Amino acid sequence: MQLTLAGFTGANQAVHPKLLPDTLGVQSLNQKPGRGDLRPWRAPASVATIPADRQTIYRMGRDVASDANYWLSWTGVVHAMRGFITEDTTERTFYTGDGFPKQTDNTIALAGTPYPNAWRALGVPVPVAPPTLVALTAGVAEDTEIRYYTYTYVTDKGEESAPAPPSLPVSGKTDATWTIDDLGPPPAGPYGINRIRIYRTQTGQAGDTEFFFLREIVSTLDTTTDDGRALGEVMATDGWLPPDPDMTYLTPMWNGMAAGIVKGSVRYCVAYKPYAWPVPYETMPPDAQAVALGRFGQSLLVLTTARPVLVSGSSPDALTEEPLEFAEACIAPRSVASLGHGVVWACEDGLAYFGGGGPKIITAGIMTRDDWQAINPETLVGGSYEGFYIGFYTHGGVRKGFVIDPVQPSGIYWLEQGYDALFFDELQDALYVVDGTSVKKWDAGELLTATFRSKVWRTRDASFAGARVLADAFPVTLHWEAQNLDPAVVVARMAARPGVFTAPAATTLRYTKTVQNRKAFRLPGDVLATDWQLEVSSVNAVQSVVVATSYGELADA
Repeated sequence: MQLTLAGFTGANQAVHPKLLPDTLGVQSLNQKPGRGDLRPWRAPASVATIPADRQTIYRMGRDVASDANYWLSWTGVVHAMRGFITEDTTERTFYTGDGFPKQTDNTIALAGTPYPNAWRALGVPVPVAPPTLVALTAGVAEDTEIRYYTYTYVTDKGEESAPAPPSLPVSGKTDATWTIDDLGPPPAGPYGINRIRIYRTQTGQAGDTEFFFLREIVSTLDTTTDDGRALGEVMATDGWLPPDPDMTYLTPMWNGMAAGIVKGSVRYCVAYKPYAWPVPYETMPPDAQAVALGRFGQSLLVLTTARPVLVSGSSPDALTEEPLEFAEACIAPRSVASLGHGVVWACEDGLAYFGGGGPKIITAGIMTRDDWQAINPETLVGGSYEGFYIGFYTHGGVRKGFVIDPVQPSGIYWLEQGYDALFFDELQDALYVVDGTSVKKWDAGELLTATFRSKVWRTRDASFAGARVLADAFPVTLHWEAQNLDPAVVVARMAARPGVFTAPAATTLRYTKTVQNRKAFRLPGDVLATDWQLEVSSVNAVQSVVVATSYGELADA
C-alpha cells in the first residue's frame, strides 16, 4: 500500500482533515502557488527607505522602471492616481486621504525628502463676489440689450473654477462699453491661481442665452473693461466645484473619469478634469453608505455597508447604477483589490468577489465563517500579484498573510509574515510592501522555507516501511506521524526507541527525517496505526513524497 503526497494545492480548513483530497492539506505556509509542486516564496528584498509609521506608498517616476525611485509615502490611508493626460511630462498625481484632496507633480513632490515634499490643493475655489458694472461709453447702435457678467479663476495649469454669482442685469446699446469692477481677489492658499476669465451673456437666434468668453486678465487686477470685442466660446465650467474637503478613496475609472467617496455617497469628476466635481454627478447607494471602490473593465463597484452597487456608463452625466443581489458588505476598505476581471473585498462571511461571471465567496468551502472571523478580517490589507489575491492581516498583534486564487480557489496559501501596506507597479509588474521603514520588493530576496502539512489518511491497521522524496534539490525535512494511538503505546515506543520518535500529542508518534537525496529510505516500521499524516518543509521545490508499507514498492515511486 502506498500513500502519495503531491499536487500541493494549498490548505483547507473547512473540510475534515480525513475527507480532503490527497492534493489538499491542513496547512500550507510560505508556499508559492502556480506550479503544482511545493516551492517557497522568496523573502521581500529591501529597495528603498521611507519614514516610519507609513500606511501608504506610491511610486512616482512611473515612466522609468526603478525599484528605488521615487517613493511617496503617507501616515494615513491615501488613494493616489496619475492624471489622464499621457503627454504630461510633469506626471501630475492626485490623491485623497491626507487631509483635503491634493495634487502634486514630479517637480514639487521630488524637491526634497520625504516625498511628496510639496503639493497644492486639488480644485479651484469658486469666486464668491459678483462683479459690478459701470457704463464707460453709451454706444450709438439702434438696438439695446440686457447683459449679465461673471468671472472665473484660472490656475497656472489651466484649471478653471465654476463662475462667480452673476452681476445684476445691465441694459444698454449693443455697442456700449462697460467697466467691470469688484472682481474678487483669489483666496490665499496653495491653488496656483494666476488669471481671471471674464464672461458675459449673449442671446442666440433661437432665443437661448449663454455666457461667452470675453477676456482674460491677471489675477492681481480687480477691474477691467468690456470694450466691445468679439466673444469667444461658451463658458463650460458652470457647476465645476472643487472636490469636497472630506473626499476619500479617489479611484480612476475610464474615459477620463474618476470617482471618490463623500460622506457615504460617490461623486464623479468631469471627464479629464479631476479638479472639477459637479454635485449632480453622484451615486447614492440605497439604504447604505459607500466605504470603498473597485474597478474592473468599464465597471465601477461601489462597496457599501450593505449590498454593492455596480456603476457603468461612458460619461459622468450618463452613468447607470445597479444594486446587486449579493448582500455582502465591505468590512475592511483596505482589503479591496481591483483585478482585470473583478473586484475582491473582505466581508463577514469570507473573501467576496464580483466580476463578469457574477458574485461568489472565494473562501467558501476552504474556510468556515468562524475560521475567517478568527483572522480579524477587518484588519485586512489586500492587493493582487500574478493573478492571485494577496492579503495581510493582524492576529494577536502580529502581521500575517495569505494568497488565494480568486478565479479557481482550490486552497489557501498562508504567509508567516505580513506587512502594513503594499503597492503594485504596473510598469514593472512588481509588488512592493512596507516593512517598518523599508520598501521591499516582493519575492526578490532569499528563499523562505515552505511547509505543507497533508490531510489525514485513514487506512487499515498498517505499518509503513519506507518513503521517497522527489525534489529539485535537497535537503528536505519530513515529519511522518502515526495518530490516534493508545497513549500507552506512545509511551512504550518512546521508551523503546529513544531519539527516534517524538510525541507532539499524547496519542501521536512523530518520526523526523532530513532527506538528503531522492533515494528511498526506511521508516521505523514497528508502529501499527490507521491514521497517518505527513509534513514536508524545504527551501527547494518538492514534487512528491511517497510512503509505502513495503520497501520494495518504492522502487518505481
